[in-house]
Amino acid sequence: MPRHDEPNWEDVRWDQRAAEEAAGMLRRAAAEVEQLLAQETRHAEAVLAEWRGAARLRFEQGQAALRYELHALAAVCRGAAEQIGRASEQARTEQRRREREREEWERRRRL
Repeated sequence: MPRHDEPNWEDVRWDQRAAEEAAGMLRRAAAEVEQLLAQETRHAEAVLAEWRGAARLRFEQGQAALRYELHALAAVCRGAAEQIGRASEQARTEQRRREREREEWERRRRL
């Protein structure tokens, strides 16, 4: 067990590479969802150009709900990627802080 005045000798446990990969996958998923949304919107517009009546209204309402959900999904994916990025930065900052404390402790011990 370290003494009270000793620094934290353990490195921060955070897999930067895995975090970067996960954030990248989430950003790509968001982009894919948005691409599919754009395609679906174009297809729906083509169908709606010829469609009339109550069925058209139900379809439009369903499309609006779908667009809302897909936008929300893309936003959640991007938000999660950003959270991972912030956690990675916090881990790097904490590791640097620990390393500075260790160096300072070693320097003081040599005096």
